This record gives sequence, C-alpha cells and structure tokens, in this order.
Amino acid sequence: MKPKLKILGLLAISLTFLWVACTNLIEWRGAGIPKIVLKKSGPNLDELRQERELDQRNTSVKTSNLNDENGTSADWNYFRGPNSDGIYSSKAVLTDWPEKGPPLLWRKLVGGGHSSFAIAQGLAFSIEQQDENEVIVAFSTESGRVKWTHEYQAKFEEYFGGIGPRSTPIWDENLLYSVGAKGDLNCLKANTGEIVWKKNLLTENQVEVPYWGVSASPLIYRNSVILTPGGENNNAVVALDKKSGEKLWSNLNGTQTYATPVLLKLLGQDHLIITLKDKVAALDPSDGKLMWSHPWKIFMNNYNIAQPTRLADDIALISAGYGTGAEAFRIIPKNSSIQTESLWKSKSLKTKFSSPIFWEGHLYGLNENRLVCLNAKDGSLKWRGDKFGYGQIIAASGHLIILGDAGDLALVEMNPNEFVLKAKFKALEGGRTWNYPALYQGLLFVRNSYEMACYDLRIK
Repeated sequence: MKPKLKILGLLAISLTFLWVACTNLIEWRGAGIPKIVLKKSGPNLDELRQERELDQRNTSVKTSNLNDENGTSADWNYFRGPNSDGIYSSKAVLTDWPEKGPPLLWRKLVGGGHSSFAIAQGLAFSIEQQDENEVIVAFSTESGRVKWTHEYQAKFEEYFGGIGPRSTPIWDENLLYSVGAKGDLNCLKANTGEIVWKKNLLTENQVEVPYWGVSASPLIYRNSVILTPGGENNNAVVALDKKSGEKLWSNLNGTQTYATPVLLKLLGQDHLIITLKDKVAALDPSDGKLMWSHPWKIFMNNYNIAQPTRLADDIALISAGYGTGAEAFRIIPKNSSIQTESLWKSKSLKTKFSSPIFWEGHLYGLNENRLVCLNAKDGSLKWRGDKFGYGQIIAASGHLIILGDAGDLALVEMNPNEFVLKAKFKALEGGRTWNYPALYQGLLFVRNSYEMACYDLRIK
C-alpha cells in the first residue's frame, strides 16, 4: 500500500472513531447546537428498582401528615396547575432561599421521560419509562415512596429528545387520566391504580405518532376529558365521557401539535383553546362547536409547544420558538360570529418549550433560553435577564421559579422594572431537565429522567 493511501486510511479510521466518540458525548438540550456531556441523560433502572424494593421493605421511616383524606385539596392537579397558567396561589411560599437552596424533604430515583406531576390527596402522579414499558406511578408527597404503579408495553424514542413519555397526567374527582408518548390513554382510580377504561385515539383516528411523541396532556371540562389526537373527519379534537370513555363530540381536522389544550375565560364565557398545525382555534367546550380561529404558522413547519395565554377578557396571546415569537390578538364579536384582530407581534418572546407567565400586566418567559419581561399591552421589551437553558417556569408569591434544562433551580422576582435573581442552586442531577416543576401545599416537586426531589417552601 502506498504511503498516501496508508495516511488516508488512518485518517478515515481516526475520523470514524472521533465521530463515534463525539456522538456518544453530545446531547441535544433544545438549542440548534448539541451540548458536549460526560454522561448521557437517562435513568439508572437497576438502582431505581433496588431503591423501590428497599422502600417497600422499610416501613419504619416516620413522615409528616400531608395527606388530604377528604379530597378537598388539589393545588396542582392539572398540567401547569389547576388553571393551567403556571401560577400557584393557594398559599404564600418561601421566597428567601438559603445559598444551597430551600430545605430538601426527600430525593428519589425515577424512570425516564419528560412528564411533570399532577398532585392531589397526598399523591404525586407522573409517567416514566422503564425498559420497554411506560409506567404510571403514584408517589407519596410526604416521602416520595411509590404507592402504586400501572405499566403497559409502549416505548417511544427519538434522537433529539430521548426515550420516554412526554405528557403529564391529570387528576379529577378521584380519577387519574394519563396519555403516553404513543397515545395510550388510561383512566385509573387515583387511589389504587385500578384501570377504569382505556383506549388509543391515535389508533382510532388512524393517525401517526407525532415526530416528538404525544406531548399534550388531557383537559377536564365538566363531565368530559378532552384530547387533541389530530386527524380528519372532524376528529382532530375529541371529548370523551370522563367516567366511561365514550365519545361525546369531536371537531376540526389537522395534525396535532405538542401544546396542551387550555380553557380560557374570554368574552365572559369558557373558550377551549387548541392549536393545530396552521392555526389556533377556540371551541365551545360543552359541544365542540367552532367559535373562532386565528391563523398561526410556525417557521419551517414546526408545531406549537407553548400554551396560549389570556391577557384580558377579549385578548389572548400565542407564542412559539423556531424564530417565530409571540402575537397578541383581540377577539371581536360581530353579528353572529367572532373575528380576531392582531394587536402586536414580538420576536422577543420565542417560547420554544415553556409557556409564558402573565402577571399584573406583564409577560415573563424564556426567549429561547434567556429570561425576558414584556409589557403585555404592546409587546415592548422591559428587560433581558440571565440564560437558564430550555427549562420551565412557574410562579408563586410574586416570584418566578425556574427549573433550568441542566437541573438548576432559580428564584427571580416578578419585577417589570429590572431583572432580580434572588437564588440559584443545583436541584437535580442526571442531565437534561425538560420537566415542569409542580407546587402542592407549599412543597415544590421537580424531576427529570434520572431523579426527582421535593423541596419545602412552606413558611414556618
């Protein structure tokens, strides 16, 4: 072999090894450029099973009584809270955090996925991936121990977001509703995990699993559970009887997005707001009739992730990443119909993974990975804050609680005049963190694909 050919051969082998090494050491965190990591994100299932087996054997640990036996407390029973707006208002929480963070109540290992928590009656519900199965789990809020699990065969995986379920269960009247990444819908008794009914609307509607997996959580309205499986024949949005699973109504055509449907009070009545590939629309949640629609297209045919936000009785806001930004529009009754009118647009609020918080006339959210504050009246930028990665934001007691995409927790004042970072610390190990935080009775619950933790924000 000639020397040049030898050199070229060695170079090709070296580049191949380098490519393999880099592939195993890079991970996508939401940006257009991957991040170099020492270890890929994901669960340690062997240690997880050992920990849970030990928990089952050890019954001597004393815990405080946080359970609400009468079922009157459901501080965070839906995705992003009881009003799906990311704001916790049940009680004041601690906003003076020590340097190493607020008191840690417990820390436990968890399975894979980007699901958050629905919490009620002393139980925190989430979905996780264990090998080839999706597992719905009920954890004790006071100890983090497993009360019950329900698992079924389903495994979703894609290169950029990894393995596992994406949506968050919801709790309503002692029943739990959960949707897996491949569309498996389960209704269970919340206290025991016993199946009440189940189905797969993707199969029924003959639609494919979305590229990033089913991410939208269900929504409860009166006696119905509402989902957005997408499809034709007026089946893109479906309402089922929440007790039996029988179809009550369906409407619209189109491809589902990753945004959870939300109920907004507009023009003095309930509007079910959903997003499809090319529009945001409002349906009457009682019968599914179309009330209005507004054109909404995201750059390069990407799909919406962030939820719409109510700004006033006649004004709503929609936002997205991928260079799109935010748009506020007015809803105008005219004769027997409702029209929409764009009020302002801004490229300063490109909410890729997280939804904005509206508070006292201002919008707070992640513009890609940087925290910003906008005037909700005209979309003008008030300030730019620090970068927190592609994380998630909730609000409580006049403060933003930000869970960054690397597992850091930050506390920021909801101050429209200036960016005020009050605390920041490492809350979770295990890498990529795209799971929404949740608050219940003053306790903050966080998780990723490796572990979960509960921090005590109760004011003593």
